[in-house]
Amino acid sequence: MNLKILFALLFLTINSAFGQNAEIKDLLLDKPLKRDSLIAEFTQLYNLTNTIHPGQFMFCSKKEFDKTYLNLKNSIKTDLSIVEYYKLTATLMAKIKDGHTAVDRTQISALLKEKLVFPFSIYKIKGNYYLDKSTIENKDYVGLQVLKINGKEINSIVKEIKKYIHLEGQNVTGLNTRFKNFPFYYFIFNQTDKFEIEYLDSKKQKQNVKLKSISFQTFANSTSEKNETLTTEFKTTNLAILKFHSFANGYNEPDRKIAEKKLDLFFAQLDSLKTKNLIIDVRNNSGGAPEMANYLFSYISNKPYHFFDYIGVKYSSVKEWKHYAQYPDNIGEINLAETRLKNGLNCYTETDSTDYWWFEQQQNKPNYYKGNISVLINGGCFSTTGHFLSLLREHKMGTIYGEYSQGSNYSNSGGQAFVLPYTKTLVWIPTFQFKMRTPNFISDPKGIKPDLELQIEANDLKTKFDRQMDYLIKQIEQNK
Repeated sequence: MNLKILFALLFLTINSAFGQNAEIKDLLLDKPLKRDSLIAEFTQLYNLTNTIHPGQFMFCSKKEFDKTYLNLKNSIKTDLSIVEYYKLTATLMAKIKDGHTAVDRTQISALLKEKLVFPFSIYKIKGNYYLDKSTIENKDYVGLQVLKINGKEINSIVKEIKKYIHLEGQNVTGLNTRFKNFPFYYFIFNQTDKFEIEYLDSKKQKQNVKLKSISFQTFANSTSEKNETLTTEFKTTNLAILKFHSFANGYNEPDRKIAEKKLDLFFAQLDSLKTKNLIIDVRNNSGGAPEMANYLFSYISNKPYHFFDYIGVKYSSVKEWKHYAQYPDNIGEINLAETRLKNGLNCYTETDSTDYWWFEQQQNKPNYYKGNISVLINGGCFSTTGHFLSLLREHKMGTIYGEYSQGSNYSNSGGQAFVLPYTKTLVWIPTFQFKMRTPNFISDPKGIKPDLELQIEANDLKTKFDRQMDYLIKQIEQNK
């Protein structure tokens, strides 16, 4: 089997659609999905998940999962709308508590395009929720604490919405990443285009305002962020900053070579200048290719190291279920003669017969960085980025600042979607689990905890002040 097809750990992009013969304006709220067919399909989703998900019961017991499934299935009393069915399937998948397990949102987002929605994303800081990104016309409300939307407490709204949001384990910091798309989730929760909010003004006085709704497409266009994947900067000869927004530039060889060359030049300059302090900023890096994370780590490790411990699957054959896959040709049969049982999975591990780099000893670069390393993280750090951070912890390298990461020393794969036969719903269910060779790593169900937790403040949302980076730079300058 060619394991190289497994490493789509990050981006979820889909192109099929629900009920293409229906009128788009009615699809979201009408009830075109027939009860009996939905019950049959929901059972197929349950059985498929039980068959293939390698980390299904890491954070959710079988008893708890089965109870959720039965309650959701029994709740299907009538025909449903697409939104109503999405809430059921998303709730079942979110119960697993795996960041790579989700119901695809692309179709609903496309149908939402011209609909009027809540005009802000929200951001959680110390247990409170604040208005965040919106159009320029709404800038005066950014950073204000929201208490109620349409008469309902924000904590109650979030509690309901969290039922169908997929986060890893007991992580909570990743919620801010999901709530960048809060208008989508609020629409799923409450299909209205009228919004009255209660909030605290700058003097901490309660106020009420009726917000003007905006189209979902307008919100998406106004809040989209375009960050260069990899940037480097020398603040001084003694302080350099490396920002890695994504490891996805390692998925294809041309992009990977460009990124590797940029790292080569950067670390050569660090070595030449004898720069004493390096900040590696991987905030909101949701993963990508392990090749890229490994290449970066080879420049900061002071000795040889290993990457993956195993790549494991739950199933023993693909014959009975691969036809559900969006791209079934990308799913190969498992050769059980090449695997061994580990943690309840059929695992590929280090072998002399097949040379997979991720099982072999990795060599650090001769000009590896020898100065002080500081790493900035948050809840947007996931998948391959969790692998990178777990290596730092395993080898006791650098000091980590910021907020809990969502990723850790393992990851269930995110590169395969499955098409449910009746509604054509696309569901992302991992088929493989990747575990790092980090025998001394202490797992935390919340993610990887920073050595020093640093949170932003509400006003930073409005001013765009990078409080975490500013703190770190000042600490380094004071200690030079």
